[in-house]
Amino acid sequence: MHKQELLERKKDEAFSSANLPDSQLISGYRQWLTHDCERHKSDGYLRQIEAYIHNSSRPVIEHKQEIKVFAPFQRSISAFRTVTFGQLLVIGVLAVATLTGLFFQHQLFLMLLTEASCLIYICHFFTIAFFSTRACLSSPEEKIDDAIIDALFDAEWPAYTVLCPLYHEAEVVPQFVQAMQQLDYPRTRLQILILVEEDDHETRTCLQGIDLPTHFQVVIVPAGHPRTKPRACNFGLLHASGDYIVIYDAEDIPDPLQLKKAVLAFANSDPAVACVQAKLNFYNAEQNLLTRWFTAEYSQLFDLTLPGLQSSKWSIPLGGTSNHFRKDIVCQLGAWDAFNVTEDCELGMRLSQCHLKTIVLDSTTYEEANSQVKNWLRQRSRWMKGYMQTYLVYMREPMKSLFRGNLHDFLSLNFIIGGKVIAYISNTFLLLILIFTLLDHFLLKSSSTYFIPTFYINLAGLLLGNIFSIYSHLISCLRCRRYQLIIAVFLLPLYGMLISIATLISLYQLIFKPHYWEKTRHGLHMLKNP
Repeated sequence: MHKQELLERKKDEAFSSANLPDSQLISGYRQWLTHDCERHKSDGYLRQIEAYIHNSSRPVIEHKQEIKVFAPFQRSISAFRTVTFGQLLVIGVLAVATLTGLFFQHQLFLMLLTEASCLIYICHFFTIAFFSTRACLSSPEEKIDDAIIDALFDAEWPAYTVLCPLYHEAEVVPQFVQAMQQLDYPRTRLQILILVEEDDHETRTCLQGIDLPTHFQVVIVPAGHPRTKPRACNFGLLHASGDYIVIYDAEDIPDPLQLKKAVLAFANSDPAVACVQAKLNFYNAEQNLLTRWFTAEYSQLFDLTLPGLQSSKWSIPLGGTSNHFRKDIVCQLGAWDAFNVTEDCELGMRLSQCHLKTIVLDSTTYEEANSQVKNWLRQRSRWMKGYMQTYLVYMREPMKSLFRGNLHDFLSLNFIIGGKVIAYISNTFLLLILIFTLLDHFLLKSSSTYFIPTFYINLAGLLLGNIFSIYSHLISCLRCRRYQLIIAVFLLPLYGMLISIATLISLYQLIFKPHYWEKTRHGLHMLKNP
């Protein structure tokens, strides 16, 4: 009996030691953390940050207008100017060619447009399905074991700043403050900057009624144009004391260990890694059909598409939150473009253009999925407008990417960013042409030979595109064990129609209100009847 107990004890000890992190690995992390903290104290590093703050504080005169974006103004990559003269010329030529073709050979030209739209539509969703499959086979995302973090509880962690831009967010401020307090990071090394617009008295009053810990700081963003999230983040960066930066939105509930995991992800990577993108998902996934669609879309994007892009060395369009940066690299790049309404997507492209890398971290931040169609349309139209802005900015000199050997950037720009916009515009066009041909054939009893080829081209394009879309979302839901979303996935063509509507709204706003930031209302999940 004694011998048997001894054998069982040895088995337990062997099992326990197998689950403990390797001592050499922990020692290596400790050395890296110490060296990293020393690097951030060097004179060269401090001078670089001081120079950036000095350059960013100067106002800029553009078109006889003073603008304060709190970052170096970079005309060549700024969405301040929507289109260049060369782009206007190309658009004008295409418009004239289209009108001429419709006037002289409208049936043939519509057939050619239909075929082109189908090709773009199918290519975009096939590309997404390809990257989703690739990520399933071999996911490159960075995984940090909790046991490693536990073993480094007394390590010297670098200073970290959390930027939290809020605007009319009084409903979710208590939830947000609680989520930030749950972050597992040394309080003496953590700075949480709550960025509030000067005229947002409601949110400021709400914050004044909360007893904030000492590592929280409310920063008032001066009024000015444009009033956007990236402009607020630029102002926050000037007040950031941390050597690493992360952005969280008002409704975010991040993994409490995410900051430490991000730092160790940097430790595991080469110096070219400038950003660690955590995953995003939703805590109200089953609120209604819209939130189910939204959750399936995010599961596919962050759990499959982004890791697939990383493994293929394509540019990664960042999410609007939970992207962790080295502060010095953000300063070198000139921070965020205040005139781009999807500053995250644009910065992801800029990182890749500068031969810097983004990696995906296996840590999730939970957000609120929009549960109201009107509110969702406002949010999605802003996103699509920002994708258009980013596409136009980086297509100002498209051949430069090819000549500099940035083929992956060029492909990512056209298949992922521009491809997404054009695919949903094509979706609208294909549906309209399909409806027109059906009416032409069945109601008007037309004997036109245009009906038959156009009908089958439309049908094939829509079917194949939606099959690829459903496939990629389905495998993401199965992989993430979100089986409750499967029925909603098969209804995704309806969701695609909503995105097409949002894309048309964004196209209108790109022309008439390019820098207008449509506010997304948060806290709807707290209402009884959202």
